[in-house]
Amino acid sequence: MRRVNEARLEAMFRGGGLGTLLGFRLVEWEPGRAVVELTPTPIVANITGSVHGGALYALADSAFEIACNSYGRVCVALDVSVHHASAAPVTETVTAEAVEVSRSARVASYRITATGPGGEVRAWYQATAYRTSRWHFGADAWPADWREAH
Repeated sequence: MRRVNEARLEAMFRGGGLGTLLGFRLVEWEPGRAVVELTPTPIVANITGSVHGGALYALADSAFEIACNSYGRVCVALDVSVHHASAAPVTETVTAEAVEVSRSARVASYRITATGPGGEVRAWYQATAYRTSRWHFGADAWPADWREAH
C-alpha cells in the first residue's frame, strides 16, 4: 500500500501548477526531503539580469511543499523567512533542497537552501508547516501504523 501511495504522491508532486509554468523540475524526494531544480530563462529575470527573488522563493516553496507533504499528510505553510545570500545568474541552474529539521504531530520545520551549480548559496529559507489531520487520498489509503508514526 505504501508503494502505491508513493507513486500517487509522485504523480501529484509532478502534476503541474506554478512549478510547471516556471520550468521547475523535481529531482528527488523522500519523506521529509525534496530537491527541485530550475534552469532559468529570461522570463524569471529581475531588472538587474539575475533570477528574480520571487522566482527563487517559488522554487524554494515548491521544494518545501513537497518535503512537508511527502509523508502523505496534508500540510500547509505557516511561516517562511528568507535570506538572499548572492545573485543567481540567469545563465546558471539553481537547485533548492528542503530538509526537515523537526516534526511534531502538528508542526514541522524545514531549512531550504537554494544553490548554484558549484554549491554557491543563493538564498536560504526557514519554513514552518502546519500538519493537518487530513491525508492525501484519504486516511484509509494509509496503514494505521504509518499514520500513527507520521
